[in-house]
Amino acid sequence: MTVDMLVEGPTDEVVARKVIQFCGHTPGIVYGKKGWHYIREKLDGFGIRAFYGNPILVLIDFMDSGLTCPPEIRKWVRSPHPRFLVRAVVREIESWILADQQGVAKFLGISPTVIPREPEKLENPKQTLVNLARRSRRRKLRNDMIPSPGTSGIVGPGYVARIQEMIYGYWNVQVAAESSISLKRCIERLRLLE
Repeated sequence: MTVDMLVEGPTDEVVARKVIQFCGHTPGIVYGKKGWHYIREKLDGFGIRAFYGNPILVLIDFMDSGLTCPPEIRKWVRSPHPRFLVRAVVREIESWILADQQGVAKFLGISPTVIPREPEKLENPKQTLVNLARRSRRRKLRNDMIPSPGTSGIVGPGYVARIQEMIYGYWNVQVAAESSISLKRCIERLRLLE
């Protein structure tokens, strides 16, 4: 089955594609990539689209939502439909990435023991991932993922490209789901699609 995606940005897109494929579906059209405010504003319209067209997987970084618990995001959907999968990523998409300690460690060339075991409890998973990249012995990787000194960015210029490389070459969805409840629930929900 083809599953479309509504995501905050390019990092979320690559993870969504991999998760959809893992669940035996085909990734379809990608919508959004304009931040969570766009998703919040357009959510009802995409719900209607899912009713009449392909199912849509919506990924929202929970830490961006301003809500107190992930299930509250469901309140944003006025007309729930089984083909409209609105999922809260606890805390943000990098939490799901960090949940595969071995894959991240292998990609960065660092010990898996330095990667936090409970990524959904991290205050800032993206910053944690960037800080782990600082430990890498691969200079080009560090230069791509880490912001240059004196810049205001929180990630380096090649961050998204390196995340894509990690997701497609090293990240194991099944392993990550064992350390991420929100990823596990997303997978369970995707597998229910008919």
